[in-house]
Amino acid sequence: MFKGVKQLFGNATQAITLNTKALVLRVKGVQVSSKELSEAMDNLKEAMPLVEQTSKDLQKSVNKMNFKNKPHLERIDEAKARIDGELATINQMLTFKKKKS
Repeated sequence: MFKGVKQLFGNATQAITLNTKALVLRVKGVQVSSKELSEAMDNLKEAMPLVEQTSKDLQKSVNKMNFKNKPHLERIDEAKARIDGELATINQMLTFKKKKS
C-alpha cells in the first residue's frame, strides 16, 4: 500500500515538475517573442520616415506625369468624341438607307 501511495506522489511530483518546466519554457518563449516584437517595432519606426518620403516623392512624380499628360489626354478625349460622333452619323445614314429600301 505504501508503495502505491509513494508511486502516486512520485507521479504527481513528476507531473508538477514537468508542468512547471513547460510553463517556464512558455514564459521564456513569450519573453523571446516580446523582445522580437519590440525589435520589429523599432525597425518599423526607423523605416517610417523613409517610407513617408518615398510616398511623397512618388506622389510628386504622379502629379508631374498627370500634368504633362493632361493636354495629350484632352486631345485624345476630343478625338474620341469626334470619332464617336462620326460613327453615330454613319450609323444613322446606314439605318436610314435600310428603312428606305
